[in-house]
Amino acid sequence: MRIHTLRGTKVAESALGSKDARARPAMRVVEEGLETAAVAVGANAGAIYVGPRIDALQSVAAFGPGAKDVLDIGAPRNIAIAQRALRKNDPLRCTDPRPDPHFKDGARRVSRGVLLGPLRDGAKTLGLLQLVKTDGRFGERDARIVGALTTQITTALVQTASLRHQELLAAHDPLTGLRNVRELDSELSRAIGAARRRQRDMALMFVDVDHLKRVNSKFGHAAGSEALRRTGKALDEAAAGVSSVFRFGGDEFVVVQRRASKESARALADHLRSHVAASTGGPMRPQGDLPKITVSVGVATLKGLRLLNGQPPAEIRARLMATADRALFRAKAAGRNRVILATARDDRL
Repeated sequence: MRIHTLRGTKVAESALGSKDARARPAMRVVEEGLETAAVAVGANAGAIYVGPRIDALQSVAAFGPGAKDVLDIGAPRNIAIAQRALRKNDPLRCTDPRPDPHFKDGARRVSRGVLLGPLRDGAKTLGLLQLVKTDGRFGERDARIVGALTTQITTALVQTASLRHQELLAAHDPLTGLRNVRELDSELSRAIGAARRRQRDMALMFVDVDHLKRVNSKFGHAAGSEALRRTGKALDEAAAGVSSVFRFGGDEFVVVQRRASKESARALADHLRSHVAASTGGPMRPQGDLPKITVSVGVATLKGLRLLNGQPPAEIRARLMATADRALFRAKAAGRNRVILATARDDRL
């Protein structure tokens, strides 16, 4: 049995309780649940729809003849039956429905029997399981089986969403919402590995908020936290689509640019610096103004390091970070609010 799914599908936050729209684990639950239900009751075709209410249902997985049409159409073809099913706690059985809930009008195949089970977490609707037979009808036993399976699918979806949410919390800095140091280690190792395999360059940037202690002393720690939040947001905006931004800790951020040259890395670093300066100052809640925030940036590139001599990725990662950090120190020593590109002299552990 082949289960067709939407490519790159976005499973709604309202249905799964997760801000991570590309919920691959949830899609695996959907695929496995649909296949298990179909085999258990001998269905010829079927689909799972995800959504919090009837007008928001979206088909995310389907099988059998007409599966691709179901995915293309998106919403249930027979809204009346779907609406009746969502009002019930138990699966709904129908015979010879019109319009056909699965096959397009005029198709050779016709759904003689339809079995629909709501996916519901308490009072919250997650979606709908729809199964059809072209050569028979569903019985009471089939309805009981599907009722048990919809409960299992719902439980698995809720648990998957909860686990994913916890993973996201663990991977992100709570103040800025950016990914944290643990995520940085993984991303940097992947970026270095890809650059070496493809014999291209990449860059790492250390970004330090200038005079954050002065902001804390003059305006209070709440203002300092707001300065970090705004800086993180500005860096993320300026780097969007080009590089990844991480909260390193304290008043420092790290930017990883997977495809870079010395020239493009320096240009991006200066864009980051200027965007932070242009977008961080202004009114704060409940009152007062945050002064313009500036940053200093140290940039190191992989090809800017001295001979790597076949060093393992962990050592190269440490060298790259140490080199960028020394460039940052020189930027701060030179007066701050500037970009310094590392040289071979900065490459030492």
